[in-house]
This record gives sequence, C-alpha cells and structure tokens, in this order.
Amino acid sequence: MIRQPAHPLSLRAATSLKNTSNALWDILGDLWHPQRNPGGFVSLGLADNPVMQEQLLSRMNSSFNATARSLALNDTITGSVRLKNAIAHFLNRHFSPSKPLQSSHIVATNGVTSAIEHCSWALCDPGEGILIGRPYYRAFGKDTSLRPASKLVPVSFESVDPLSISAVRRYEEAIMHSCDRGCTIRIIMLCNPHNPLGRCYSRAFLIELMKLCQKHSIHLVSDEIYALSVWRHGLDEATTMGEFTSVLSINPDGIIDPGLVHALWGVSKDFGSNGVRLGVIISQDNPDMLESIRGVGQYSSISGLADSLMATILEDEGFLDRYIVDNCEKLSELYNYVVTFLDEHGIPFARGSNAGLFIWCDLLTPYLRAQPNHSLDKSEPEKQTGYKKLIQKLAAHKLHLGNGEDFGSEQSGWFRITFSQHREQIDEGLKRIIQTLHS
Repeated sequence: MIRQPAHPLSLRAATSLKNTSNALWDILGDLWHPQRNPGGFVSLGLADNPVMQEQLLSRMNSSFNATARSLALNDTITGSVRLKNAIAHFLNRHFSPSKPLQSSHIVATNGVTSAIEHCSWALCDPGEGILIGRPYYRAFGKDTSLRPASKLVPVSFESVDPLSISAVRRYEEAIMHSCDRGCTIRIIMLCNPHNPLGRCYSRAFLIELMKLCQKHSIHLVSDEIYALSVWRHGLDEATTMGEFTSVLSINPDGIIDPGLVHALWGVSKDFGSNGVRLGVIISQDNPDMLESIRGVGQYSSISGLADSLMATILEDEGFLDRYIVDNCEKLSELYNYVVTFLDEHGIPFARGSNAGLFIWCDLLTPYLRAQPNHSLDKSEPEKQTGYKKLIQKLAAHKLHLGNGEDFGSEQSGWFRITFSQHREQIDEGLKRIIQTLHS
C-alpha cells in the first residue's frame, strides 16, 4: 500500500518544492563578517550594490517624515500618483523616451521580480514561450514560469556575439524551432544592460529585434534595471562599449507596433535598495495590459512607506545627479580592482563590460590547470566532472558566486562575480577563490 503524505500539497506546490532551491536564503542567513561571523559565507553572487548606501541613507534620513497617508493604500495599490509622476519625470530625463512618459503609462510593483511575473501572466497563456538569450539572468525562469506557467526558451549563439546584430537571426531561428515543437513564442525578454555580461545592447540591435517582433507579432519586454549604472565607454580590446539605449527611446514608427513594447525598471540595483521593493512596468501604448495587471495589483503592491520615501528621493534632481555620477565612479574603480586581480592570477573573463555590477569569468580553466597531472585537453564529460568538483569546493570554502549553469551558460565553468561590494568583502572573496582553485 502506498503511503500518502499526512498533509498533501497541491500538485503545483509539490512540483515547486521538488524543483525550486531555497539555498540562497540559507546563505543570506549565514553571511561573513570579519568580526561577528568570520566563518560565514562570503557572497560575491548576490546582485546587490551597497557601495553608495551611506549617501542614500543620509539623504533618506535628512528630510523624510512618515505621515498617516504613508500608512494607507495611497491613491492606488499600483503606486500613488505622486510616485508615478516622480518616476515618469525621472525616466524622461534619463531614458530619453521618444514619447514623454506619463503616470498613466506606469504600474508600480514590489520589485522587478513581480513586474516580470506580471508580464508573463498578462502576455502568455500557460505553455506559451518566452525567448531569452544565453547567458541570462538566472531568476528569469522562476519569475516567468513558476506561477504563470509560461515556458522559458533559451536562445543559443555558439560563436556569435549575443549582443551583435548577427544574433537577431538566432532569435528568429529559435522562434521557428519552438513553433515547430508546438510552443508559440509570445515574448522576447531582454536584460539591458545585460546581466551577467555587463554590456549594453546597441540601438541598431534593438531596432532589428523590434522588426523581428513585429514580423511575428511578439512582445518585447526590456528589463532595464541597470540602466543608470553605465560606468565606462570606448573600447576594451576589440569590444566596443556603447551607451545604454532604452527601448522607450526608439521611435516605433515604421518599426514595430508600439503596443508590443514594454520596459521594466526599479530601484534595487541603480540605488542599491533591494530591500525597498519597488519596480515598475512601463507600457505607453497597451492600456489593456496595464489595466489587467492593475486588476491583480494587490498581490504585488508596494508599501505606503516605500511609495512615499522613493517619491521624495526621485523628486530631488540635485541629489540624484550627484548620486548617479558618484555611483558610476565607484563601480568603475571596483571593476578595475577586481579584473586586475583576475589578470594577475590568470583567470579569464569576458571583456567589454561597462555597465551593471558583474564580471563573467571562467574559473574551471585555472582550476583544471592547478590540478596534479593537469591537462586542458579534456573531454566534455571530464570537464563536467571537474566543474562539479569545483562547485563543491567553492561551497566548502563558503564562497557564494553566481553559478554559470544557473544562467544558461553555453560553456562549462563560467561564473558571475558581483564586484559592487565593499573592498574588505571583495578581498576575502578573491582570497577564497584562489584557495579554491588550488585545493
């Protein structure tokens, strides 16, 4: 006789329990501190940016006064009119939209995670597909599929630069291949600037991708959460480092139905405020989509305190202009510090990063090189075995990095390092990387 669970879960909950890891929450409960917890996990894997938090906290604490209004629902659970006006004004200044943003174009959510899930729910039926280029932000799969039940369909590029115009052809091939397999693609999802590669898509690329979306009646959703964290330009060896271009800045006339274009933004990364939980969905010509999301907005509403606090910050243009410049300067310094270390220790990394918080690096090659009787001419199964051992050793050294497998990496052994941390934490993390590679 088969024994039934004493307290059975729904099928969806049981599937989530089986397939979803909560290991990150355990790591965050045991974080390294040089005095209070020297044996804890050093995290260079979380997408956060604490380097300007003192300046931001000083501004927040200088003039913010909570009122009874902050404890109520405000104008709407999808963001007060004041907040959405402040966001529209702020993004009009920094995203240069071809048509000025208005508060009616915006739905506020408790983070971009909820915004992504809402877009998946509103634009896809269960089983329909969302194209995403590899490597990709590792939580896209969970955000788009866990509850909306859409299907994330990765796009492989092999030797093609995933941010080049040539890559657009790979997206079309993936659309046709997915259709042949019975999965209709409804969304192409971008993260611009790219996570984890730290580069910006060019205007020319975005226009060609828009034309592709128009051809196949596919929505383009651009997650632009790192838009204000662009910290250098020019050339890095042979790679051109371009400016950030928002999809909102491209005039859609003759290119794409504007109702197919949507952008996401939030304060978690550019403002180092993961815990504030504020994101936005921007859709200038698809009011039905926004209205449908407002109908379920109570499941992702931000707090009245966060609403009022961030409206106060976003209305202060002088502070914001100084903050953005200082933040980019610090990110540039930290990036240079870490890549200098990687170069000195023979650790390969992807060149051309100029935005965001990450370095995409190959730890498997130096790990294999450091092993007794090493040979880099290994078969793929041998590399996979080495990769698994490397992951185990990183965990044994209590070092948290972004595992490339979780990002859909096309090559084994790549990891995402978050460099936007205080120097003391970076130094401890880099020390543990070297210890791991030689263990």
